[in-house]
Amino acid sequence: MASPPGGRCYHGRPMIFVDYLGPAARLSKVREVVTREVGAALRVPAHQVSVRRLVTEEEGEEIELWVELSTDEQLYRLGRDIAQRVTSGLRPDGAGPDVWVMYRVVPLSHAFLNGQGRGRGTPTLD
Repeated sequence: MASPPGGRCYHGRPMIFVDYLGPAARLSKVREVVTREVGAALRVPAHQVSVRRLVTEEEGEEIELWVELSTDEQLYRLGRDIAQRVTSGLRPDGAGPDVWVMYRVVPLSHAFLNGQGRGRGTPTLD
């Protein structure tokens, strides 16, 4: 699969995964804001951001988000911006539940789709 000019050499389209831990009643709004803001910050279409709700025993109103990035550089360059965008979208008037935005770095060489590497070049586990 050829990359578009100036595009990245990924095997398949990039997917950004975001895990949401919080009340089910907020999932729709969280999904709307997170797909829009994370997609904009990472320059991918909103439909390439997948928000997954994880059920926990916690009964609080806080919103906890875990965003998967592929490099420490993305975290350094975009982490604060993503957190501010998402928080502003979920708390536009500065009121409401606390919003925690945290990150996991999963290198593309460690991500596989149907057994095929998602990173650049040939994936290895070395």
